[in-house]
Formats: sequence, C-alpha cells, structure tokens
Amino acid sequence: MLAIGIFAPYGTDHDRNIAFCHDTDVYHIVLGVTGIAGEDTDGIPSTDALKGLVSKYAAAGITLAALTPDRIRQEAFSDPDTQKEEVKIFGELIQNMGEAGIPYVHLYLNVDRLSSDAERDQLWSGLIEVYNQLTRIAETAGVRISTHHFHVPDRLLWNYETMSRLLNEVDSPANGVTFCQGKSQMAGDDLVRDILNYGDQIFMFHIRDVVTQVAGDIPPEVEKRLADIGYLEVAFGTGEVDMVGSIRALKQINYQGQIYPEHYPSIAGDSAAGLAWTIGYIRALDQAIEG
Repeated sequence: MLAIGIFAPYGTDHDRNIAFCHDTDVYHIVLGVTGIAGEDTDGIPSTDALKGLVSKYAAAGITLAALTPDRIRQEAFSDPDTQKEEVKIFGELIQNMGEAGIPYVHLYLNVDRLSSDAERDQLWSGLIEVYNQLTRIAETAGVRISTHHFHVPDRLLWNYETMSRLLNEVDSPANGVTFCQGKSQMAGDDLVRDILNYGDQIFMFHIRDVVTQVAGDIPPEVEKRLADIGYLEVAFGTGEVDMVGSIRALKQINYQGQIYPEHYPSIAGDSAAGLAWTIGYIRALDQAIEG
C-alpha cells in the first residue's frame, strides 16, 4: 500500500491534527513554518521548537515529514544582496530541520510573471546558483528539497521541461520534485510518462483532480471562478486527471514517499470532511490498482 500524508488540517492546533490523523489512520504530516513557536526575527523556527514538535507528533505515532516555508523571492535570482539574504534564511531553516530530524522542505517558488523568454534566461543562472548553495547545505543537514512548479508558461518553473532542467543542472540527492497532478495536467504534461521519467526524483506527490472545461449551464459564481483562474477543483475521479494511470506509475517506480491530498472540495463547507473523504478515495484507488 502507498502511504498517505496530509497538510495539517488544523494549522498549529497540533492536538486536533493528531486526533484527525488517528481517526483517518494517517501517520505523516506537513506543517507550515509560519506560526511555529520559537520563531526569531527572520521567521525561522529554532531547533528546540522543531524538536518539540517532532517529539509531540512522534509520541502519537506520527512523523513530521516536512515543513512548508514562505516562497523564495524571485529577486534572489537576479539581485546578489537578496540572494544572500534568502540563502541565509533558507539555509538556517534547513540546518535546524536537519538537527530536529525533519526530512523534507516542501518548497514553492515565487510565481511572479515573466515578461519574456529573455527574462527567464536571465533569471535561470541565479536560480541554479541558489539551488546549488541550498542543496549543499541540505546534503550536509540530511534534508531534501522538494520543489513544486506552477502550470503556465510565463512563470520560471511551470512544467516537466523546466522542472527536469533544474533537476539535471543541480544534480544533487537533495534536489527533487513535488509532483503535482493538477499543475502537471494544466501544464499539458503527460503525467504517466513524467512520473516514470522522474523516478526516485519524486520526493512528494500531490494528488488532485481538476477540470478546465465544463459543458452545459453552470452557476454564475462557478463560471466566474473558471474564468478567473482557468480551472475548478473537483472530487477525485470526476475530473481530467488520469488517477488510475498516475497511481499505477507510482507503483512501477516503487515510490517510497507519501501521497498528499492537496486541493479538494469541501463537504458542506467543511474542508476537513472533504479531506477525510479524499483519504478514503485514495485508499480505495490504491487497493484497486495492481502494481
């Protein structure tokens, strides 16, 4: 069976997070850096604060698998002073995580729009320099950086081509991808092919279903949301994502990480209820698919 992990449904209410994990039989969790006790002026949780959280969850049989920090500012890829600041902040976080025994940084890059391919070329060398520095720190700390890309061409990292380029140019065991079904689908990528190609470079896996086209009449608020962002989150198995093929591909590469429900519809306005339904769907899908 593939393991399931969750993003903390109750934020920094750790007792409720633990209760939810026990009730849904899930034993890996990701926390956001913001709001963790012991932050200093840079917003970096102290080693002691992180150790305390690791111990609290571990006492309940749950692994604190990753932290989600703020995004790296895009200016870090073009401005030397900003790069120095960002590497210092993220480097300190990674070192503290390593000392606390938290294995993954769940990282989103900034999603500022690019004006041209020329701007991408100008920023790319800075991106590589930042990742070279951070992966060296991560290797020493025993932490791995799992990066999530966007899905439209006017962003720096937006599809399989750009993400695999980053992985190839920063060839480090600490450099990997958070594979997001939704973003990959909307980027026009071939999900099954890409999972097989990434192989053990997939550190985390986001399961998600979306639609980009809706037939027939739809409520005005849904029509507006579709026009504003270009897609809708839908119940798993009802959208455009190849759920069966993706899970089968994960089994083919012997994926050892967790599957994380990322975006999913609420039930009667309750996101935790939607998460619980989603966990059940994942288990049923996993059991139905042979490796």
